[in-house]
Amino acid sequence: MLLRLPAALAALALLPALALAAAAPASASCAEAESPPESRPIIFSGTAVENRTGYTRFEVDRVWAGPDLADEVWVQGGQDQAWWPLNLVQQVESSVDTDFVVGEEYVVGAGDDFSTNLCSVTEAAGHEPPADARTPVDDGARGADVPLSPLAQTAVAGGVVAALVTGVMLLLRWRRRHPRPA
Repeated sequence: MLLRLPAALAALALLPALALAAAAPASASCAEAESPPESRPIIFSGTAVENRTGYTRFEVDRVWAGPDLADEVWVQGGQDQAWWPLNLVQQVESSVDTDFVVGEEYVVGAGDDFSTNLCSVTEAAGHEPPADARTPVDDGARGADVPLSPLAQTAVAGGVVAALVTGVMLLLRWRRRHPRPA
């Protein structure tokens, strides 16, 4: 038996509610996590220049440990977030997420995937780089895979909505031209 159009639209309207219900809280503490930056495989000092939904772009000053880094790298300091528009109502956070302040200098300890947390980051003031610290290089690692910008996410979501509306309109037009036999 075919679904009637109103029932199909009602089911479609419930999808965002199901996605919201699936979110689980995250929690952690520094006692459970790796601690100072020195315990991480990638360590650098730099200035936070841009934040984007749990990711921060840094201008790298010095590479303290790990692979060569580019002059700008992205670091994931929080949890992966849902795409727009769900990220407006569904946020995933933990107690060790790092909120970097743009313009501030930090010593960042990151994992091989360029993820970090509050326990492995410190302000750069009062911390001198080791004698073997290196400067960034042009072909160095660029960091974490960055999520799309809010503008790009809006364009993708708008394209999906436009495709759905167009599909419904074409279906309605087809049904009017091809009525079911009685």
